[in-house]
This record gives sequence, structure tokens and C-alpha cells, in this order.
Amino acid sequence: MSPEDRERFLQNDQRFHNLPPEQQAQIRQSFEKFNKLSPEQRQNMEQNAKSLEKLTPEQRQNIRTQLLPKWRQLTPEGRQELKQRLGTLNGLSDAERNQKLNDPNFYKGLSPQEHDVLKQLGDLKLNPGSGGV
Repeated sequence: MSPEDRERFLQNDQRFHNLPPEQQAQIRQSFEKFNKLSPEQRQNMEQNAKSLEKLTPEQRQNIRTQLLPKWRQLTPEGRQELKQRLGTLNGLSDAERNQKLNDPNFYKGLSPQEHDVLKQLGDLKLNPGSGGV
């Protein structure tokens, strides 16, 4: 959807108008950020969205309450390292992915918290490289 079409949609959406101005501004900022993403980053976000849709409500709740706070506690360097390692899982079959996720060498050099977050993200087939997680 083009920025013009999106704005027209928002102007005509009653739910959007019922939101506080701060939330309306946050939504607009999110659209701006999305427009600045590369095609690869957008595709990654779409893949993550599809993966999240397949999760149970309990799994989504666990992400919000457990995994996301742990992710945010990591250093920027730690998050980048996990993104790179998760990127190596892209395109692998489920069997290859599981083999890699069960290989101790895949986690070599990581702190226990980084190991835990990487394992959980890998098992959920989520890749925060787009900024999605």
C-alpha cells in the first residue's frame, strides 16, 4: 500500500480516530520505519509475521513476557551476533535446522542468556533481523 493510500485508509478508519493522539503518532511512525526498510528486511518481517500467526496464544504470550525482555537485555553486539547466527538457519530444511540447533558448536562463545534466547528463537523459527522481535 502506498503512503498516500495508507493515509487515506487511516483517515477513513474509525478505530484509528478513536485512538489517543500518541498512539496515532506511534502507528504513523511505524509505517514510516517500514517504508524505509530494504526489500530483504520487509520479507523477513513478513516471514516473522507468518511464523507468529502459527503460534499458539501461550507461545505468543511467552514471547511477550519471557523472550522479548531477555532479547532487550542483550547488548547491541549480542543481538547482532544472534541475528547473524539465526541468519545461517534461513533456507535450511527442518531436519538441517534442528541438527544445527542441537549442535553445541552453534552456541560456542555465547553467554548462557544468549544461548537460551538463540535456542528459543531458533525453535520458534523467528529471526529478529528485521527488528521484528
